[in-house]
Amino acid sequence: MRLGSCFGIPIKVNPFFILLLAAAFAYGRLWQALMLFAIVMWHEAFHILTAKAYRLQITDVELLPFGGVTRMDAMLQLNPEIEWAVAAVGPLSNGLLIFFAYALLPYFEFEQAWFEFFVQANIGMALFNLIPALPLDGGRVLRSFLAKRRGYREATRAACVLGQVLSVLLAAWGGYIIYLGTLQGLLYVSAGAMLFLAARQEQKNASYVFMRYLTAKKQELRLKRVLVARELVATLETSLGEVFQQFQPPCYHLVWVLDLEGRVIGFVGEIELIAALFEHGLAHKLGAVQVHKI
Repeated sequence: MRLGSCFGIPIKVNPFFILLLAAAFAYGRLWQALMLFAIVMWHEAFHILTAKAYRLQITDVELLPFGGVTRMDAMLQLNPEIEWAVAAVGPLSNGLLIFFAYALLPYFEFEQAWFEFFVQANIGMALFNLIPALPLDGGRVLRSFLAKRRGYREATRAACVLGQVLSVLLAAWGGYIIYLGTLQGLLYVSAGAMLFLAARQEQKNASYVFMRYLTAKKQELRLKRVLVARELVATLETSLGEVFQQFQPPCYHLVWVLDLEGRVIGFVGEIELIAALFEHGLAHKLGAVQVHKI
């Protein structure tokens, strides 16, 4: 549901956040929920500012009960260095709020209950977002590191699977707390459900994002004219899918093609591989692609 806009950026509210506000109102804790809302906005503001520093175009911001998602009209996921920086500032911003709170404590009189809630809310939000599972900040940091060694597709799959596993464990823990007679477990169950659905959606979007990246590579080469190259070695029997799994953006890739005896036949560039992918699909063999002879 769209809440409004900030600096022209649409602000949306996840249904789980609305449920949280409704539950808070029912239990007489609406002001605490509104404070949590403000903390989430602060958290997302740092993502936005960092993205703006990298000249990234932001499409919208969705507020979740324990953080939010800042979506950008750029293939941020395929640039590990930038994704790491944009994701890491979220939890750091909550740490900054805690620092400010304690720094101002000697000069202002705060009600003890509100002060403790403010600090605990920031700690909880930072720790939750540090969980190494997509689409949380920790998951994006994890993917940025994995993508350097395992490629974007495999890194995304690993982070999404981990996110689904951790979400099930989180929901199970909440169910156990409810079984013990504490309704606070509902928060863990809802957080687990939210994380599971978001991880599944992230995994579904992975192929779409990757194809957008491949389509944009030609345009990137025309505009920049110079890119850092990364070389790979593959055989004639290697499929395009296996080659693309080894890609590490934002490099331009050159693939040396070997025959089954290990002799070098030639090389093929990323642009040719993109064209072959769109024409023949991921199962197409590298040996059927036109290779530059040496």
